[in-house]
Amino acid sequence: MPRIHFVVSETAKIAYHAEASRAGKSMGEWMREAADEKLAAARPRKFTVEELARFNAECDARRSDQPEPDWDESRRVIAESRLAGLG
Repeated sequence: MPRIHFVVSETAKIAYHAEASRAGKSMGEWMREAADEKLAAARPRKFTVEELARFNAECDARRSDQPEPDWDESRRVIAESRLAGLG
């Protein structure tokens, strides 16, 4: 198995080791899990079919039979929103 070495301060090494010990893991195992979690968090999240179905149902429930405002009205609302954000 390939190895990775990196430089950390003595303080960081002590903190990592203490946290790994609290978790009942070797420092290597703890570091691998931390790196895997960081990678997973950096990837775009994919939704399950159930999550997408729930989202679509929520959107459908909010749908109104009323016509949407005309474009001039939409622009006015957008402009007011921007101005309100500047205050």
